Amino acid sequence: MKFILSIIALFIAATTCSQDLLVNGGFEDINICTEYQVECAPEAWISSTNGLANYYKEARRAHSGNNCMAIEAGNFKTPYRRTFIRSRLVCGLRKGSRYLLQFYIKSWHEVLDSVGVKFSGKDPLFERVSLQKQVPSFYLHEAVAPLHINDSSWHKISVTYTATGEEIFIALGYYGRDDYIGELAHPLENRYYVYFDDISLVPLEPNEKLCAGWEQVRQEIYDENERHSLLEKKIKYYSLNPPPVMTIVKTTVQVIDTLVIPDILFASGNAVLQPQSFLVLDSFCRKMKSVFVDSVVIEGHTDSVGDYQYNQQLSVDRATTVKNYLQSKTGYPSIMARGWAFLKPVADNRTPIGRQKNRRVEVFLYIRD
Repeated sequence: MKFILSIIALFIAATTCSQDLLVNGGFEDINICTEYQVECAPEAWISSTNGLANYYKEARRAHSGNNCMAIEAGNFKTPYRRTFIRSRLVCGLRKGSRYLLQFYIKSWHEVLDSVGVKFSGKDPLFERVSLQKQVPSFYLHEAVAPLHINDSSWHKISVTYTATGEEIFIALGYYGRDDYIGELAHPLENRYYVYFDDISLVPLEPNEKLCAGWEQVRQEIYDENERHSLLEKKIKYYSLNPPPVMTIVKTTVQVIDTLVIPDILFASGNAVLQPQSFLVLDSFCRKMKSVFVDSVVIEGHTDSVGDYQYNQQLSVDRATTVKNYLQSKTGYPSIMARGWAFLKPVADNRTPIGRQKNRRVEVFLYIRD
């Protein structure tokens, strides 16, 4: 799999983003399992083993909040015993687009270099190949060379991932080829754990937004309530009878088309449009009818001659005049008009040419592809 990958190990507080493609990355929303009707696991994230074994509801263990999750990287008594955690994205990724994956990680064992992240179009819970034979989208040691983590505190990992366009699920696990048998953290604990918290995945393109219907997908993800023997039965059944390949709506890229209406297209000193402006505005109206319009914002601007109150009113009036014209031609109901007076100049107000450039109305057409 070809992708562009870069990583920066940071040691700062986690941040959140409204465009997060993963839900409940801090594991604070707790699932009520179908089987026992108890709070035994996080919403949206499913472990490949019993949820109780890898879910910790203890603030002292978590990076932030009260909860965190763990994977089993190895087992002193059972060779190649490993677990992973997985979740479903609320929107599909766009091929060739870049996304920032961030999470916090810690372990008492020297296993972090072989921890990997795997994006896939099929649910990894139903994968019939063992983890040591799978190839993740990337290993941490591929992203950080060398991986300077030699203590058991929380470390922030930031990865820039370039999508293939097939991503629906994400899994985090230990994908080392060899079984790990190292020093145990406690003589009575046979498992080698790696802890995760505050996982997020956001587009790096600022105009890329969540897809339509993401709220419904989020609810579907939260409605997955099997966590114990019912989960085991589900995994066994679908491992032998693979479910249909899931389809997912891609994220939406918002394109901004801008129209600048100069001062000469208005009557001098007022908000009346000159007849020669109609051709320009009619062409823009045709564009609005040919695309999927997300929103329209119209902003009026003046030069700095005269007091603020006069210029503010003039800028609002001119923006409103253009708004009314566009609505009369397109029927589009939701257009915002506002005025900035002389607060946002684009040229020097000390010269006649500069003042003329500053007297303008800007129309911003936000388009969803």
